[in-house]
Amino acid sequence: MTLHTQIEELSLRLSRTTTWSGLPTESFYGPKQPDANYDANLGDPGTYPFTRGAFPQMYRSRMWTLRNIVGYGAPEDTRDGVAEATRSGSAAVDVVFDVVSAQGMDPDHPVVRPDVGLDGCSISSLNDLERLLPDIDITKVDVAWHVTYCIYPMVMAYAKKNGLKLEDLHGSHMPDYLRINIDGGGQKFTAPEFGHRMSIDTLSYCAQKTPRWSVGFPQCYNLRERGATPVTEIAIGMAIVRQTFRDIIKTGVPIDQVAQRMAWVSITDVDLFEEVAKFRALRRIWARMMKEEFGATDPRSMRLRIACHTSGRSLHPQQPLNNLTRAAVQTLAAILGGVQSVETCTFDEPIGVPSPEGRELATHSQLILAHEVGAARTADPLGGSYYVEALTDMVELEALKLLAKVEEHGLLAGIADGTVEQMLDDFNYQREEELRGKERIIVGVNAFPPSSKQRPPRFKIDPASVDEHVRRFTMEKQGRDLQVVQQGLDKVFASVRGTQNTQEAMMEAYLAGATSGEVTGVQRIACGLPYDPFNAIECPFTFR
Repeated sequence: MTLHTQIEELSLRLSRTTTWSGLPTESFYGPKQPDANYDANLGDPGTYPFTRGAFPQMYRSRMWTLRNIVGYGAPEDTRDGVAEATRSGSAAVDVVFDVVSAQGMDPDHPVVRPDVGLDGCSISSLNDLERLLPDIDITKVDVAWHVTYCIYPMVMAYAKKNGLKLEDLHGSHMPDYLRINIDGGGQKFTAPEFGHRMSIDTLSYCAQKTPRWSVGFPQCYNLRERGATPVTEIAIGMAIVRQTFRDIIKTGVPIDQVAQRMAWVSITDVDLFEEVAKFRALRRIWARMMKEEFGATDPRSMRLRIACHTSGRSLHPQQPLNNLTRAAVQTLAAILGGVQSVETCTFDEPIGVPSPEGRELATHSQLILAHEVGAARTADPLGGSYYVEALTDMVELEALKLLAKVEEHGLLAGIADGTVEQMLDDFNYQREEELRGKERIIVGVNAFPPSSKQRPPRFKIDPASVDEHVRRFTMEKQGRDLQVVQQGLDKVFASVRGTQNTQEAMMEAYLAGATSGEVTGVQRIACGLPYDPFNAIECPFTFR
């Protein structure tokens, strides 16, 4: 059986529309006599402003996509992990890169060599990608690449090399370069102005050249893990979207051509009701913004899709089995909030790379919610709750006030001078103070200590596999025609210094044999930054 066949067979389906005891359930519930206020602020599921859900019958018509993140070691290791995840019930392929590849660096970099393959897959060249994808048809399988740097042009290069049409490419990635400057990367890797341009170039190119490719934008998961609250997530995310859309429109690309292919990459944390309210408020703010500010006419542009991952930060190594409860509640919040895809963290993530057992339990949490709990039987099941409706309004109001504050200061200016990061730091400080004072209780961490300090076995990456991967990568770099590589990188340099779209030049560079470290290094030089963010490598190429 091929991987494609396995994934098709694992798609979630609603197995029951009655309660466990047999009571019938309608596709949605609302007031017996809707009024103007209901229509303007809530509306039935699937109708503007989409507060109650993106589709009329929600999960009755199409279930959320059950996802499981995989990524560790060499490309071959992750390829095996993908197969294992699909066997345990995951219905789509999500690949995460290690911190080295995710920052656009190569595995032979002398400073970051110990991190290669440690927390994700090491992918830095077209050869690496070909080793990962031999069993995956990227025109049929929805591969979600959890990375910003380089993957989109690399996948296009892979398609071109293998005779696939760009318009047939299926998958997604996360081209939110501005969040890199907010969630810890700083200007060491890319300047805010160039990052903003890269997002615009990527979104524009996707809209015009790869119509089946989706983008996770903005990428707010990392912002939340860095310290954003639900209110801050919406405010900063909307500021990024609004600035990007304004500048995309100036390039002549219609907003309806861009927006309908986007999904907000979100998070769901342990406060179930606040997260549900956040998803509802987020859809309403998005719909009104698209219609009233940007003049969208296609309902698909106003109907925000949300891709959600449960919170890794909320999990703890103390009493790790407690994380099963945390992740299950977070997954329930995402479903009750009406998201379109869910990735559930494994209980052992705070200890190391998720084990096969951890991935299976995370997947089965979603299957239990779908088939046993009944969370998918009706759209917006918490709609009409006095508390949830009040909380939805409160989250929306506070998010819009903070958005106005960010835009008054200036988004790019706030990223460059640290103002935006300060918002996250302030919450982190407050959170730590509350933990110390036990105003905020985390079971097994600052209260109810575990009776045993025994931890589950840690999933171990084969160091020999990673060593061989780095050795092979180095040998392949040495065996290239450097004149051909130089010509490819010349195009990258010229695209940054000029006005043409950067994505096609990056694709051509990968086809010429360039690596991610070389592509991003040349882009940094063109922006006036050092070739190597750690100043440990001299650029082996020359540019004018």
